[in-house]
Amino acid sequence: MRSFYLKLMRRFSRPVDSLPLDLFRVLVGLVVFVYFLQTLFEAKDFSAPDGLIDHELSQKIFWFTRIGLFHPGPSLRFFQAIFLTACLCCWPVILGYRVKLFAAILYLIAVSTYRWNFLVMYVDDSVVHLSLFWLLLLPVGRTLVAREWLANRSDAWERWKQARAPGAAVRCFMWNLALIYVVAGLWKWTSPMWRDGSALYVILKLPISLTPDFWQPSHFTSLRLLSYCALIFEPLFALIFILPRGHRAKYVLLVVLLGFHLGTLVTLRIPYANLACVAALIIPFGGELMDRLRHGRCESTASFVPKRLAFSGVVALVFVSVLTLAMISSVTLPKWRASSHPVTASGGQDVHAFNAQAVLFDRGATRVERFKYEGLGTLQWSFFSVLWCMGQAQQYQLFNWVDERNYTVRYDVIEFHDQRSVRRNEPGALMPQSTRGNLLQFYLHGLTWMRIPRERQAELQSSLQLRLARRYCQQFHSDGEVTVYSTLERVYAEGNRIEEDHVPFMKFKCEGDEPRVSFTHLDM
Repeated sequence: MRSFYLKLMRRFSRPVDSLPLDLFRVLVGLVVFVYFLQTLFEAKDFSAPDGLIDHELSQKIFWFTRIGLFHPGPSLRFFQAIFLTACLCCWPVILGYRVKLFAAILYLIAVSTYRWNFLVMYVDDSVVHLSLFWLLLLPVGRTLVAREWLANRSDAWERWKQARAPGAAVRCFMWNLALIYVVAGLWKWTSPMWRDGSALYVILKLPISLTPDFWQPSHFTSLRLLSYCALIFEPLFALIFILPRGHRAKYVLLVVLLGFHLGTLVTLRIPYANLACVAALIIPFGGELMDRLRHGRCESTASFVPKRLAFSGVVALVFVSVLTLAMISSVTLPKWRASSHPVTASGGQDVHAFNAQAVLFDRGATRVERFKYEGLGTLQWSFFSVLWCMGQAQQYQLFNWVDERNYTVRYDVIEFHDQRSVRRNEPGALMPQSTRGNLLQFYLHGLTWMRIPRERQAELQSSLQLRLARRYCQQFHSDGEVTVYSTLERVYAEGNRIEEDHVPFMKFKCEGDEPRVSFTHLDM
């Protein structure tokens, strides 16, 4: 038994080349730098105390987000200083100076930021803080060190090509990457729109798309073919992390996967997740890369193989094990991320269903019915809470939500000045034109992404409307009465947009930079 354990440990911990790991480190550092730079620019709208999010209310709704650096009280300047510090901390990581220390600082800031802005957290935040987590565990910082390069370039390069590092954490990282593609790919099979080939077309017509107006019914056939390709290939991408070095299937899958990520990068507003995933591909192809850099010469085999896992290897193994159990356990909850917006199969609001839900909440629900609306069950919470304590918020159900969230929202803003009116329908007039802005506006229309107690939903919507009105007053300094109309439309593959609702959204008058709200759709 002991010999089997040692053999398994030797195979699991056998050394890997260091250079691909540090190439990944450099690329992640660059991606994280741009990510925090954008977070800095968005701080006024989302992180600041006077921004669009009532963070005190958010922490009351999601009590578990209180675990972090940020709590109600700091000013906008504080958050700008924090995010600027994060941008600066990226450069030691990129240049190879005390990588673990600065990666830990970045990870702490990233975790605290997504918890602070939990209402508008999305896949970019998830993948960025996951990448920083792995920088803490992977044996990085041994090569591509700026100080060594400046001291002696030729010697440093030759030494880096031969450098080796323990492989346990690296294999756990590839396990995590394989899990992302397997889970995301298989969950898409639960979506009717993915199965009938219409999902990609609908996604590209939603606000998450960079150019939703570009895509027309004439593109549907091509996009349908790509939808089926995604269904077939996405689970197969996990083979990249399993197949041996030089296997032809790895190269075929690499070409398809690069097309998958680059296509997503140029069409959807989720750049950082795709860039980080592309950067991670250096690691499974590290052997092939090093063969080329060494010009076919054999790699060094003198590296020491430990008889037990280092602390980073133990943490990595525990993490991917719990993460895998969390993903598997979620199979029993296929609708825990379902939208709370009541709709019929044809797209219209089902009033009877809505009333039935109200009665259900008012009179008390059975355990099964409560389970549907509360989201995660006890088993799932046990796994996800462990991940949360490690700083991770991971759930790889990507774009399988399209059937229930295929909505777009349009606002008509009209200012009344004595005898005339001014219409402001330019992008961003009311809501920021960004992924976070689009996520936030869905809370106003019952299309929640997070489970929110019924008694808190109206309070959250009222807070968002007041803060949107304040943002408008600060931006345009209007002296007339402002009336906002909202149109909620459901998008289908046939190219039709079914109007769900076209109603007065709110009415207010600016008194300096502060609004005096006289009507909201919650009053109806």
